[in-house]
Amino acid sequence: MRDESGAPGRARDTKAEIHRAALELFSSRGYEKTSLREIAEQVGITKASLYYHYSSKQELLQAIVGTFFDDAKRVFEQTDGLEWSPERELEVLGAYLDVVIKHRATGPTVLRDLTAVLAAFDDQLGDLIDQSRRFQLWLAGPNPTIADRLLAAAAVEAIGAVLSVGPDPSEVSDEDLHTILLEAAAAVLSRKTN
Repeated sequence: MRDESGAPGRARDTKAEIHRAALELFSSRGYEKTSLREIAEQVGITKASLYYHYSSKQELLQAIVGTFFDDAKRVFEQTDGLEWSPERELEVLGAYLDVVIKHRATGPTVLRDLTAVLAAFDDQLGDLIDQSRRFQLWLAGPNPTIADRLLAAAAVEAIGAVLSVGPDPSEVSDEDLHTILLEAAAAVLSRKTN
């Protein structure tokens, strides 16, 4: 087996390296100010090699952020037809939190370059927003009041704090982050009216 340079050794996961480099540069410099050449240099490949994997910077952004959206949609879809119970509510919130933690490096890019992200996913945003609303409505429980719906939205935002605050993994482990944010979301939801 040979790496991209042709030397014998362990095969590189070039796409993963491209994603990491792009996220780092998009988060620190911004999407618009980052070139594909800079991403390729950081990975240690040629621009032509990067084009082999992604035909444009927008396609690269779609690949990176799209995995987060795809994973979130899978959790949202779990609630379709699922009967609500307090136990299931915590299970589903935990699954959503796992997705957010897994993709927490994506958060700064999404927040910093929201316009670029919205443009890259323009044709998919309506569906994603609808699924997110159905997810929040499910979290609000049976026969929800407006207060229940607002609290469900607030619980989802509490989980989303990991994307905006973005604590460094050296500051808090994924397990501790999961515990803290699930407790916060559960505390918000516990205030729902019955």
